[in-house]
Amino acid sequence: MLAFFQNMTVGKWIVVVCAILFCFVTIIFLRDLLTKKKEEPKPISPEESEKAKLEPVLLGSLQKTHQLEDVINQKITSMKLDLMAERLRITSTAEVLKNLAVEKHFPETLYQIYFETRAFPKKSPEAQETDLEWHRQAGITDLSVEPIVAEDGILIRFTLQEHQYVLAAIHHRFARTYFVELTLKDSDDVKLLVARVKANESTGREILEKAVIEMRSGDWIDDLASCRLLMDKRKTEVQLLAEHREVETLKSRFILNQAIRKK
Repeated sequence: MLAFFQNMTVGKWIVVVCAILFCFVTIIFLRDLLTKKKEEPKPISPEESEKAKLEPVLLGSLQKTHQLEDVINQKITSMKLDLMAERLRITSTAEVLKNLAVEKHFPETLYQIYFETRAFPKKSPEAQETDLEWHRQAGITDLSVEPIVAEDGILIRFTLQEHQYVLAAIHHRFARTYFVELTLKDSDDVKLLVARVKANESTGREILEKAVIEMRSGDWIDDLASCRLLMDKRKTEVQLLAEHREVETLKSRFILNQAIRKK
């Protein structure tokens, strides 16, 4: 090895150094060439180019869709809340009206009007006049009763507190259920009250079940309430009259002599 270096001349050293530098430059050149090939972008196909153009549009459309979905969801939530509030208000109103109708005995009042007038057309003129006087005591005037065409029921027209009303009474009979649906309307054919009453089929007077189906507030409530009061007053007067007659009968049958003989 020492002999090798001793035989090296300046020219040989220059050749060796040049060879080393050439190898070094070649390595750097090859490295840069490989790096550029790796970094060089691949050619874009027409489909990819079209996709790249559509991506911003799709992104914007998707964003608008999400915004629209958020708006729709907010509106749906608002509608649900409004519906819940409306349902609560309607339910509260319905309960108030139902309680008022039950408290004022409106189903019973309508049924009593129906029950006491259903046979009115079949009675003699004298009996009809007696019935009209009976109904006048409850504030009912201008009474007329007619059958309902194609229905099992009757239509009752009358005046109450100077207001005209129409009461439709329709019979409903099913397998084991029987009830009368009573619909009260005003002179403009506006439905005021709908009630269903199930009565004892044997007597027809005893009410077993009742329900308020529909009801509208208005001045008619005072008219029907006054009719109920007059009916109760009439009933009380009849009871008192019957009791008075009973007392008079007892007085006529059982007489106590007040004159006592002196011993």
